[in-house]
Amino acid sequence: MSDITLPVVPVNAAFTAPNGPLIATGDLRINVGAAEPLSQPRASLCRCGASSKKPFCDGTHRTSGFFDAGEAVPAASIAELTETGPVTFTPLPDGPLLADGPLTVQNAAKQTIATTTSTAFCRCGASANKPYCDGAHAAAGFKG
Repeated sequence: MSDITLPVVPVNAAFTAPNGPLIATGDLRINVGAAEPLSQPRASLCRCGASSKKPFCDGTHRTSGFFDAGEAVPAASIAELTETGPVTFTPLPDGPLLADGPLTVQNAAKQTIATTTSTAFCRCGASANKPYCDGAHAAAGFKG
């Protein structure tokens, strides 16, 4: 029997904390305007639009009136992810948080609601399709 140990490939996942941030784990890259994206295994990303540390959560959702129980329902059909590697989060100016790379999206109950290699998450708090962006940031006057 061989003693060869294969490396564990992290599964990139993001779940919506009830009335709170998007919690991402895995092989993450987060663009924050620096020359190189931050590389980290876990991040709490703002969904309420009020954080002073965008794209990161600073806990402001607790006092801003943000509400989203994170009850998004699973898609009718969820494909298996075959791609591996990092997922990169890029906050668009005054717009959504783009996620590019293999990612499992979960609701607050940790049910998989989608698997994707590219999606746009709401970060203004106004989307009617949370956790995803529906363009409501424009009418809400979101800045960030």
